[in-house]
Amino acid sequence: MADHFNKKVFITGITGFTGVHLEKFFLNEGWNVFGTSFQTSKNKNHFLCDITKKNEIDKIIRDLQPNYIIHTAAISFVGDVNQEQMYTVNIFGTLNLLNAVVESNLDPEKIIIVSSASVYGSSGHTLSEDMCPYPINHYGNSKLAMENMVKTYFSKLNIIITRPFNYTGVGQSLEFLIPKIVSHFKNKKSIIELGNLEVYREFNDVDYLVRCYYKLLISENTAEIVNICTGRTNNIGEVLAFLEKISNHKIEVKVNPKYIRKNEIKILKGDASKLFSFIGDISKKYSLEDTLTKMFNSETYT
Repeated sequence: MADHFNKKVFITGITGFTGVHLEKFFLNEGWNVFGTSFQTSKNKNHFLCDITKKNEIDKIIRDLQPNYIIHTAAISFVGDVNQEQMYTVNIFGTLNLLNAVVESNLDPEKIIIVSSASVYGSSGHTLSEDMCPYPINHYGNSKLAMENMVKTYFSKLNIIITRPFNYTGVGQSLEFLIPKIVSHFKNKKSIIELGNLEVYREFNDVDYLVRCYYKLLISENTAEIVNICTGRTNNIGEVLAFLEKISNHKIEVKVNPKYIRKNEIKILKGDASKLFSFIGDISKKYSLEDTLTKMFNSETYT
């Protein structure tokens, strides 16, 4: 892929969980990597930017002229957040980015816009891209509205919208379920309070997601919506059992109603056939056990 080495990839939200892993991957591949951050950074390739302020993203796009864009910046935690801010960032922040690209007369080789599997809602089926979305929370609604807006740019720009299912890995915030559980085992806590233990999720590795984005970025596919998933699910009991095994430590689990979300989606399982038709099946290189082991052995959760 030497023809990509001198080209610029621009990652919004580069200091977030996904952005950090994307930056590491592309730097290792020899790409020139730039991105936006909501906080000041010592890295000269990280630009302070509030994407809800159009003039800020306009200047960056105009000056940088990136060849590839991956838009990860969003409010993604479904818990207690400012709902108005969530809609503003997730919809109008994306609108500002795309308008900045169009108005600069830039024609990037590919733009990946990150949506979410939350747009599907709670159907209880294996979720494929041709199903009618029916989100049941504000996060899913904000992402679906964003998708509909982005589709109006399909005729102008080379865009792929991705719908990632749950993923985790080293560096994910303790606000999220898997890091919280790993931290409790790592620190040999005696009790953990959790919500619904019988929800089934794909707990994919962030490194899998990053490689999928890379392969989609350099693919010929465009004007598409595609799941980022493996089609493999586990429940929380299986996560607890594996961490108990590798830590040689047992934790008492207490169900706390405050951690049970209203409109909880019981099963989130994706149909990966479209993804695999675009980039091949690379999912077999990754397993939940390997992901949990990496997280447990990391210094992040001590």
